[in-house]
Amino acid sequence: MSTRRPPTGGPGVLKNDDDDEPEPVIAGPFSLFDGSFVLEFLQPRRSRNASVLMRTTYKHDHPWCKKGKDHDQSPPLHLHFQQAETFVVLSGQVGTTTTFSTIDAIYTPETTPASNPCHIVPWVPHRFWPSPAATEDTTILLWAHPNPEHMDDKMDRLFFQTLLLYLSDVSEGKERLDLLQVMIIQHFSATALIMFPKLWILGPLRWWIPWAFQCLCAYLAMWMGYTPLLRRYMSQEDWEDEDVQERVGMWRKEKKKVQ
Repeated sequence: MSTRRPPTGGPGVLKNDDDDEPEPVIAGPFSLFDGSFVLEFLQPRRSRNASVLMRTTYKHDHPWCKKGKDHDQSPPLHLHFQQAETFVVLSGQVGTTTTFSTIDAIYTPETTPASNPCHIVPWVPHRFWPSPAATEDTTILLWAHPNPEHMDDKMDRLFFQTLLLYLSDVSEGKERLDLLQVMIIQHFSATALIMFPKLWILGPLRWWIPWAFQCLCAYLAMWMGYTPLLRRYMSQEDWEDEDVQERVGMWRKEKKKVQ
């Protein structure tokens, strides 16, 4: 198992005037995936330039965390078109698989403290998973950036909250897995899954074919009345927010155009 870092292509940590700005919890904690994974959302300080900041904890003694890459929370290999993901490890150890070569690495507080975060740039295939070898709970801070005002299809709190709470309910048998629902949630985060990553002869088809399939599923779901945000996973205040209603309403308007 390697401790090699994926290519970063980004700057190191810069000291900013607001680095001591508090980052309070704004949603959660959510105990998910049979209690094996705890999710919190924090208000990111301005210097992170982040659209979302999460504090996540894998419960090391939970049987699901012993599955490592097979943990139900661990996403398949994927890439993001326009935002990077950066993380630091506060305790325990977390695993990643990165690049089309599917390189595995383990990160700890010693290798990945706040002064030396791991930075996964756009277009780099990656996935996260709990290390089965962890001897204590693994907690990481992870944020998506940059966060320009006029960027569409950002990875934000409501995207992650809807997706992870829905998948947790599916894994616990509370919801039926609906591929169209997953595709429409994921589609507008500028994310594509990866197929056959080591089959280099396919080139960009390794992400383009899954992306095209996701597009088709998302617009079929739209036509059938699905929405990318689910009311049952949001507070009343969140659901009534003007931006949220605009996002949900956008799909209703697009459906009328298609009809």
